[in-house]
Amino acid sequence: MFRTWRCVRYATIQLVFRKNVKRNYTGNSDYGGRQHVLTLSRTRGTPSTSTDLKEALCEKIPIHYDLLRNFRRQHGPYVVSRITVENMYQGLSGVNTMVRETSETDPKYGIKYRGLTIPEVVTLLPRQGKSPSAEAVFWLLLTGDVPTQEQTASLIADWTTRRQKRKDWWSGPGGGIVGSVLRTLPKTTTPLGRLSIALAVFDSSKHTKDALRDRASSHTHWEYTYEDSMELLATLPAIVGLVAKAEGSRDVKEEGDWVHFLVECLCNASQISESRKKSMLDFLRLYVTVNADEDGGVPAVHVTEILGASQLDINQALAAGVLAYADEPETGTMTQYMEFQTKIQVLLGQESKVDNLKNYMTLIAKDKLIGYKETNFCDPRYTALTNYVKENIPDDSNVKLSQAITQILTTMMKTAKGRIVYPEQSTIAAPVFQSYGLKDMKFNQVLLCMSRALGAVASIIWTRAVNAPVERPASKCTYTYLDSIQGTQRKRKREKYVKHFQK
Repeated sequence: MFRTWRCVRYATIQLVFRKNVKRNYTGNSDYGGRQHVLTLSRTRGTPSTSTDLKEALCEKIPIHYDLLRNFRRQHGPYVVSRITVENMYQGLSGVNTMVRETSETDPKYGIKYRGLTIPEVVTLLPRQGKSPSAEAVFWLLLTGDVPTQEQTASLIADWTTRRQKRKDWWSGPGGGIVGSVLRTLPKTTTPLGRLSIALAVFDSSKHTKDALRDRASSHTHWEYTYEDSMELLATLPAIVGLVAKAEGSRDVKEEGDWVHFLVECLCNASQISESRKKSMLDFLRLYVTVNADEDGGVPAVHVTEILGASQLDINQALAAGVLAYADEPETGTMTQYMEFQTKIQVLLGQESKVDNLKNYMTLIAKDKLIGYKETNFCDPRYTALTNYVKENIPDDSNVKLSQAITQILTTMMKTAKGRIVYPEQSTIAAPVFQSYGLKDMKFNQVLLCMSRALGAVASIIWTRAVNAPVERPASKCTYTYLDSIQGTQRKRKREKYVKHFQK
């Protein structure tokens, strides 16, 4: 019976997916002669029909706990990765040493949320306007299910109610408790620094503290973490608005989805014109969707996940990881890319001719490129944002220059021996943000951090639900490793000599 139902559900999703592909994902990542082929991944387990997210999660946790217990019992001794000396001194880059349930990086298709590629996520999730809503993405990350429109609407209503309960922390002419703290900071404090302080100040641990005080059973702690997390996420757009301008917001419309509330706070703070709001909403929803989570090995995500597994309050875990976003991604932040593009504009002019661009690019060393990296495929996040640009702001001069630079660089590097260079999403996101009036690229790093909070919170909740331990790997100095390896080599030589002598 279950198998039959599962097959019917899978066929239904396939039908919806194929119907929406043409309408919603018509682009490709053909910057290296390779077309991204859309294939539908299977979501794991039976989808919940509850419109209450906590109830849906309660259905998932026992099943996943049984999976973990059986997996560890049957395959505990199995070797997953081998770590070499070179791996250790390269920061364990690319070595499988972590568990993160919400997402993973696929070597062929990039980041996947719960087994779904970015094109599948963009196509399948319920929409607000032209793009998926943040609430739908969070539901997927937390439960593994593609939510229905009703489930998404339920979470939107839940977050709206929760942020109203915490109004004293963010609302009013002075920006509430958080705003009063941010106003005392020196002007030299960066936007990410302001966000870190705001999160550290925001009290989102009431339910967890009550549980510890009342000595609640350890297997129920995740429920209190869930409640604290929901209040924090619901209020986060208001906190980001205060980071933009600490004086606070008046007459902010609190209804609507997560990104709509964010735009209300930003428009109030930055005087963004009403005519740009609708288009900005669609872009920000898409930006949040494609950046809602990242591989657990990324420094900012890794720090948050480690601290999230401890008894640290969830707002403090997020606050600790915020500052690491100052250098995210490692190929160049949005600030660094816009400085790179502005330099080209100053040298060659806004309407730079292709030949002039090509001549300039030949003078740039590969290791000096900002926002590009060697890889086997174009980041699907870049492709998703580019498709949005083609449909909505195709004539923006900054965006057109960015695309021209990308086209030239990818073509040039493709012809060079052994070099395939693709653009990172920062090369398209930065000029689009500027087009919408969000010209402070250091603040736009806050929006990246805010997006990643969805995956970080979902991962922390799961960490508490399965009572996962804090990472505690052992460390030794170089001399100890060297002595150990040399001792092992001497032992092997002796054994080899003895065997040879015995023959």
